[in-house]
Amino acid sequence: MNKENMQKVIDAIKFDGQKKFNMSAFIGKLLQDNWEKYVFEGDELASKYPAGRVLRIDEGTDIFNCTSMGCIAGFATAIANEWKAPKWLSVDNHSEQMNGFEQTSNNFLGLTYQEGKNLYYGDDNCIWKWLMENEPERYDLSLEDYGSMDNANEEGIDWWESELTIDFASIDYLTAVDVLTRIMNEEIGLADINNAPYYINKEEVV
Repeated sequence: MNKENMQKVIDAIKFDGQKKFNMSAFIGKLLQDNWEKYVFEGDELASKYPAGRVLRIDEGTDIFNCTSMGCIAGFATAIANEWKAPKWLSVDNHSEQMNGFEQTSNNFLGLTYQEGKNLYYGDDNCIWKWLMENEPERYDLSLEDYGSMDNANEEGIDWWESELTIDFASIDYLTAVDVLTRIMNEEIGLADINNAPYYINKEEVV
């Protein structure tokens, strides 16, 4: 892990996350104009509303404009490129853009492919579901379709199953900052030999 770069991402999300952090798109725009008014003219959290991906951004222009927002990998990619759009963002190619965000962010933060996958996405062994399972009282996280982990468990679904997905709207910027700080401080890890998150130093958990 590159702790210096992780701290840069934490600082950027902490500084501008209320209006710019949204886990539902690498770089995205809110899906309704009135939501933009709530966020950019009011005090609503950007993460509260779903965002659709920005299809293309001209190379060399600002990767975030006044009403765009992004996830952890979006912030990391922006910082890695000095807040300017790389060439691969100038073409509307969804799979290429996904790979670009993942690879750029993983390289910048010093993460493996699996560690990045567990951080950026909301299915399989993601850190967000793992935290719901292991620390249900610490964060106000929820699942799509089921809400709580207890509800999912009652249906016979375990936290690591791919059909169980996190509700990205429940990950606000302060939650992201706290989780990233715990990862940077080596309290929790993103992927063990079974590709699941794990405690590195459980004594630090309060």
